[in-house]
Amino acid sequence: MERELVVDLEGLRKLASELARALKGNEVVFLKGDLGAGKTTFVRFLVEALGPAEGTVVRSPTFTVLNEYETRKGKVFHADLYRVKSFDFTDYEGEGLLLVEWPEFAKNLKPDLEVELEVLDEERRRVRVKDNRGVRR
Repeated sequence: MERELVVDLEGLRKLASELARALKGNEVVFLKGDLGAGKTTFVRFLVEALGPAEGTVVRSPTFTVLNEYETRKGKVFHADLYRVKSFDFTDYEGEGLLLVEWPEFAKNLKPDLEVELEVLDEERRRVRVKDNRGVRR
C-alpha cells in the first residue's frame, strides 16, 4: 500500500499518530528526505503518540548515531546514518521499533514502512508512505 499527502506541521503530527496506532512495535521504518525535511520532527511526533516515558526528549541522533526511547508500546530506536555510512543493526532489529534516517546506508536492512518527506515550502511537506508489510520478503 502506498499513499501520498501534503501536510503542514499539524498534519504531520496527525499522520504520526495514525501510524503509531497501526504499528505493532517491532517494525523497521525508513525515513527519507533532504536535510531539514522534517524526519526528526516526524520521529518526535511518533514517539509522543506512542506514549513516551516521563521526561523523554527526542533529539536528532546525527552525532550519537542511535537514540533509544521507552514508550508504552515498547522501545523505539532512532538511528541517523548521515555521518556513519555503515552500522550493524543486528542487536536492534526485532527488539523494538527501529526508525532509520538516511537508510540508503543501512545495508541488509529491509523496511516494513518507508516514509519520505519532501519540502514544498516553509510550512508544507509532501509525505509518501509505503507499507511493505504485506509484501513477501
